This record gives sequence, C-alpha cells and structure tokens, in this order.
Amino acid sequence: VCRSLLVDLLRTAASRAENEIDILMPGYTHLQPAQPIRWSHWIMSHAWRWKRDLDRLDDLTKRVDIMPLGSGALAGHPFGIDRKSLAQDLNFSEISKNSLDAVSDRDFIAEFLFWGSMLSIHLSQWSEDLIIYGSSEFGYVTQSDAYSTGSSLMPQKKNPDALELLRGKSGRSIGHLAGLLTVLKGLPSTYNKDLQEDKEILFDCVDTLEACIPISTGV
Repeated sequence: VCRSLLVDLLRTAASRAENEIDILMPGYTHLQPAQPIRWSHWIMSHAWRWKRDLDRLDDLTKRVDIMPLGSGALAGHPFGIDRKSLAQDLNFSEISKNSLDAVSDRDFIAEFLFWGSMLSIHLSQWSEDLIIYGSSEFGYVTQSDAYSTGSSLMPQKKNPDALELLRGKSGRSIGHLAGLLTVLKGLPSTYNKDLQEDKEILFDCVDTLEACIPISTGV
C-alpha cells in the first residue's frame, strides 16, 4: 500500500511540475535569496527524494523476502516439512539459513522503520518549505482550504495545519526507529520476550505513512 501511495505522490508532483513549468521564483541558500529558479525545479527537487525512497523500498523488499518458518523455537522441528516448497507456496524467494538467527532477526523491521523515517524526513522538509513560502513574509503559495484552518480570534490567518502535522509526524517515525534499535542492542542470542515490542511500532509506522502520503498528495 505504501508503495502505491508513494507512486501516486510522484505522479502528482511530476504533473504539477509539467503544468506549472513557466512559474518563476527565488531560489534560496541559507534561507537567503540566491538565484531565480523555476517553481517546477523546486517541486522536482523533492520528487527526486521521494523517488529515492521508492527505490529504497523496492530494494528493501527484495532483501527481506526470506521465510523463517520451520525454525521452531530456536533449533528447528521434527515434522519433516519441506521448507523450500513451503517458501515457494507462500511466495518467498528463499528460506532462512540459520534457525538461531531467524527467531531473533528483526533487521527487516529495523530497515522498514529506517525507510519510514527517511520518507518522513523528506515529507517534513517539503512541508517546511511550503510553510515558509506560504507565510505572509514570503507569500509565494496559498494553502488550500481543505488542508488549512483559519482563526476565530485572528481572521486574517490561514494556518497550514496539514503541513505542520506532516512535519510533526517525522518525529514519531524517528522515535519508533530509535525505540526498536534500543530494544535490539542488548539482546542475547535467539528469542527474547523483548522482541514483542516490535509489533506496535511497526504497525503504527505503517498506519502513519498510509495517512501522511495521501495528505501530501492532496496538498
């Protein structure tokens, strides 16, 4: 699901860049005006980051496509299951080679959490640019009413709520990665109950990304 959502985001960015290629804007270094650039050039600067995220996800998927079933508690099982045939039936590309490693391996979760953190950081950087460009001091962009709110006390304001929430969610993703790595760092070999901590943070990371990517596409 995350992959298809990311592809939609990339297609939207490419379409916007093509349609708005004649719009010019200041380019910045150190947040100071530097050289004139095309608005489409800025859009695609973030799209290329998302493209790398897509490539990383595809690479990650190949690397973690390993079936651990048959490892038992730590030293296999007595049932004579053909693991290679089972892996083929379940659409895994290969089987794990060492049962002691397989029951404790959470590299695949750590890699996914890193991927989610990197994507979240890229969405956060994009959001920050748009928040700045939409401020009254800059005034280059106007947020859609669907992704911003006003203020009953200060009606002149248009707050970029969606972008701020996207920016904030990156901290959640990074925290999940740091949390899992902290759990893993002191574990002895094979299975330990600490590893149950992987489920909640993995599921929350997926849920968060599945919410953030479509919002980014809408913005």
